[in-house]
Amino acid sequence: MNISKCYPGSIEGPKIVQLAAFMAMIACILSPAASKAAQRERLVVLPFEIVDNTPVPGDDTRHRKMLEKITGFIGETIENEGIFDVVPQQQVNDAVNAARLGTYIHTCNHCEYDLAEMVEGDKVMIGWIYKMSMLILTMHIEVKDVKSKKTVISKAYDFRGDNEKAWLRAASYMVRDLGEMLGK
Repeated sequence: MNISKCYPGSIEGPKIVQLAAFMAMIACILSPAASKAAQRERLVVLPFEIVDNTPVPGDDTRHRKMLEKITGFIGETIENEGIFDVVPQQQVNDAVNAARLGTYIHTCNHCEYDLAEMVEGDKVMIGWIYKMSMLILTMHIEVKDVKSKKTVISKAYDFRGDNEKAWLRAASYMVRDLGEMLGK
């Protein structure tokens, strides 16, 4: 039976099915579960630290400033490259300060997961610079899954030069490598 003969101006059977399928697709797209799946995971970039084994005495102000700069640079670059949504650094710093760790983050016995949960992160990045000499340094990073408490990525990047340009170059390379490893 042709429905259009019974109801002038009505939609024919196959077109009704198409319309229903289209409406179902729109409902799925607009549902909270679908929008959550489309969002990138939230990455917590914990403040980078330095392990300095050189016998050079002096003030660590320069290193603290460079650590702050590369932590911010890494978070911004990861966000801009679309690798992760990055939790705002001030929010992360506040959580770290409130925790009063009293030790390096990378040796704090899994406190990184608690810190990441405090700021609602899905993944957490721990980073530190190991300074072997005035010339030879290594940037270590670990990216961990907060839910499973497993390390997803653990890498070290050797670089030369204890200066801002060398540190930022190593950080740029690390972010590019991270994006490639994650297929972004």
